[in-house]
Amino acid sequence: MPGDCFREYVYAHRFGEIDPNSTRPGKQTDDMRAGARRERALEIPSLGRATRAEVSVSYWGGHIGTSDQKFRINGGEWIAIPQPKNTPTPAQCYYRTILGRATVEVPLDQLKAGRNLFQFTAGPQTCYSFNWGFFWVYEFTVRLYYNAPEEVVGQITSPTPGTAIGENPRIAVKAGRSLTPITQVDVIGEYEDFNWEGDGVYRQWHYVVQRGQLRRHIGTAIQEPYEVTWDTTWVPDQDQPVRIAARVTDADGSIYITNPVSVTFKRQGRSVRLWKASEVPRAFGVRVGSRKECRIIVDGDLSKARAARLVLSTWSAAHAEEIGLNGEKLVDRVGLVHNYSFDSIPVPMRLLRSGHNVFHVFSNTKEHAAEINWPGPALLVEYGE
Repeated sequence: MPGDCFREYVYAHRFGEIDPNSTRPGKQTDDMRAGARRERALEIPSLGRATRAEVSVSYWGGHIGTSDQKFRINGGEWIAIPQPKNTPTPAQCYYRTILGRATVEVPLDQLKAGRNLFQFTAGPQTCYSFNWGFFWVYEFTVRLYYNAPEEVVGQITSPTPGTAIGENPRIAVKAGRSLTPITQVDVIGEYEDFNWEGDGVYRQWHYVVQRGQLRRHIGTAIQEPYEVTWDTTWVPDQDQPVRIAARVTDADGSIYITNPVSVTFKRQGRSVRLWKASEVPRAFGVRVGSRKECRIIVDGDLSKARAARLVLSTWSAAHAEEIGLNGEKLVDRVGLVHNYSFDSIPVPMRLLRSGHNVFHVFSNTKEHAAEINWPGPALLVEYGE
């Protein structure tokens, strides 16, 4: 959050964890059980001056219904990994991929300088069970917090507080004094947008974390002048102020979040609206001839709508055979096999309806299901004169 000072230590290797009490037969599950709760080492050079700590996990929720996803540090108490918010029924019954937003504070005294051993585990499937509780961890990060330095490490110089920004604004950051050189400046924003993060929150500081690096944020600058241009082409209109801050990293690995600048976002001549999914089904995945749907309600007159895109987060959606809207196919498939993907698909305007729009996905595959992640797809619609 703005004002924070911290360092991050990242374990950036993907691994899977099974419910060690699963009795599902087969060599694959036998091998997984043999390696359950394997210790994974993360070096932390020092805890000196640290005031608190947290762990952030990026994960695929795994086989539908997998419960009790937890970790522990150096043999301490098990700590639950946070699940998505706002699901109508338990989050474990929805497909989910959360990148860098499953964050929980951990006791500082569980960590130590040097080699720290982490273990992860899963529980049974609590819904749609086939006796194979299992999930993947893409990476996890230990974040150590410190008292903020007295000197100003950086600040947003443009735009200025209380002003209005338009399309594709230039954002400038002035780096302040630091004991070591600045190596990177990441600009982040708090605003309403599609929930790429997978935690079920649409208005937040938007970014995802991949191998310890920020993605899907406003932008990054690695040398002076620290300036980025925010591509707002498909950023929705905002009915609340937008806050902009910078994450300033120095050569010593210290990271500082600048004080935020609050501005209004005003377009001229065009508008972009975000229309969210409703009636999102549990276990929103398809295989072996299944088809599933959800609704996206587009409110109001479409006479001035001139472009639209379907946006969605998926897992293994390269196994899909048809992704469509209102009974017509848009694409055969998107994404990857056995991995997550974020996609934005153009929608012909003739398919768009005022009121209820029906998204569907279909597949005949006998392989892994094509999964639609929580909180479901959304439509971005551009309007203009």
